[in-house]
Amino acid sequence: MVNQVGRYAASREVDELELMKMVMELPEKDKMLMWSQGYIDLVVEKLPEYARDILENRKKKWENTMAFYQDQIQEILNDEEFKKQAMGERKEFALFVIEHYRELQSLLFAAYDGKITDEDIRRFVYRRRFGGRKKYLH
Repeated sequence: MVNQVGRYAASREVDELELMKMVMELPEKDKMLMWSQGYIDLVVEKLPEYARDILENRKKKWENTMAFYQDQIQEILNDEEFKKQAMGERKEFALFVIEHYRELQSLLFAAYDGKITDEDIRRFVYRRRFGGRKKYLH
């Protein structure tokens, strides 16, 4: 799902100023969506040189957040208790992950299956920031 700015940046003839205007009008959520879906570099490339920092600074921040979660996942994967649980029955392992690592469970299950990608982590970071589920205090 590419938003209007992504489609415009991918077109043959791009007016740099029009693209810059479109980017500046985007809410933060849509800018982060471009990053999470992996086409922000195309948009940055087509922006005028002086306006690229509009997205580059945000991209660095999101990349740092992504690296934080990658490190956290790697730390958990290297944990002896986690490894021991992963060797056991899948159902018991799933219950262990849900009980101890609820917020990271989607990434841990993907890592357990050997299918975790940077795209998965980008989507996770996006959902953490703009997720549909509300967290209420009980």
